[in-house]
Amino acid sequence: MGANFTITGGRELAARLNELGEDIRKKVIRSAVTAAAQVVKKRAKEIAKTKGIEDTGALIRNIAGKVEKQRSPDYVQINIGVRHGKPKKGAKNQDDPWYWWQHEFGNSKKAARPFIRPAFEESKEKALEVMTERVRQRLAKLQ
Repeated sequence: MGANFTITGGRELAARLNELGEDIRKKVIRSAVTAAAQVVKKRAKEIAKTKGIEDTGALIRNIAGKVEKQRSPDYVQINIGVRHGKPKKGAKNQDDPWYWWQHEFGNSKKAARPFIRPAFEESKEKALEVMTERVRQRLAKLQ
């Protein structure tokens, strides 16, 4: 699941970004996308709590965003999901929410109780607003 956003009315922002050097432009864009990801992460945690997916709290604590390697200075991708590892044999790791996908997608014994997908759908407009505002703030600081 992903989304590409175009900021309508943002031609002046795009023009101002293009005037910046590549390194600064990359930092401004990354900062804006990171701020938008925080909105989605926060909503995912709220949804998970309301659906009773708190068990040990590990799943909620491990909802995170990972910045992917940038292909160009004008492209930033952050994947939001649940950090997890491989369960250790013979040991129960209370802080490893390896089971997160069973809540998100369900399984043969349990119906899905998604929290990441709805968080994205519910907060994508707010995330876009936050991202646009962050770009404006960073550009204002540079003047």
